[in-house]
Amino acid sequence: MKKIYIPFVLILSMVVFSSLKMKKGEAGNCGSLNGLKKSAGPPSCYSGEPAGNYTCAASTCHTDFALNSGTANLNLSLGGADSGYVPNQTYTIKISLAQSGLARGGFQITAIQDNDISTTPGTITLTEPGRTQRIDSAHPHNGPCPTANKVWVEHTSTGIDDVVGDSISWKFNWQAPATDVGSITFYLAGIDANGDLENSGDYVYTLNKTIPLLTNTASEELSVKGIAIYPTVFTDQIHIDLNPNANLKYKIVNTFGETVLVGNIANGSNLIHTEALASGVYFIELEDESRLGVSSIKKIFKW
Repeated sequence: MKKIYIPFVLILSMVVFSSLKMKKGEAGNCGSLNGLKKSAGPPSCYSGEPAGNYTCAASTCHTDFALNSGTANLNLSLGGADSGYVPNQTYTIKISLAQSGLARGGFQITAIQDNDISTTPGTITLTEPGRTQRIDSAHPHNGPCPTANKVWVEHTSTGIDDVVGDSISWKFNWQAPATDVGSITFYLAGIDANGDLENSGDYVYTLNKTIPLLTNTASEELSVKGIAIYPTVFTDQIHIDLNPNANLKYKIVNTFGETVLVGNIANGSNLIHTEALASGVYFIELEDESRLGVSSIKKIFKW
């Protein structure tokens, strides 16, 4: 009886240990996007941010391929802050991952002050709480770096499967800090998971975007050329005073590079009506190649 009983106990113990090992790997080594759908997202510090620059490609999870060696398109839109942030302004941050035949996807992102890599500036608000979650001191999932003043946003176990047209996306809101904290960098890591019920065969990607504080100082070129644009922070009107004896074209462009208003101005005082513009950051450009050669003049802000 002993010769039968002892091997049975050993086999049972091995099965239990294997199960516990899988669960430990999911929680402590950047989670799992396997078909068992137990992924709660990776721990903190796996967005590729300094100082450790950790990602799931460098952990025990998704190591079959080198980082950024796949062909998927990982994209980060800062919702109008791609050229810089305005204090207290709220932006919708959008992450997307696209690949032909995409089965599942996941991500983790953080924002860090470049002059203090232990701090995430501004305020993050989830807009898709069923599909995204935040890691912070109040919601810890501790990784290899301190959590105290940092915040990460990442997928949930229900936010990895809703692929539409070979693409998956997530979004949340970020309110910029109330004061100038210097430049801010967003660090993003994404994963293209093949859905084979294992951690093998998955690609990990990273990218980052650095944005400065947008200043409201006009170019010195304006006063030299006898042009005044005011106010810098406007509501429904912009004034352009033009002293040179010339007619100019103006163009107002948003931070996505889209032209939202165009027209002509003449010598003297000109008034541009901006009631139709949404609140945000714009660039006003003047152009007259024959006389002034002026373009990309000034950043302006509508509240």
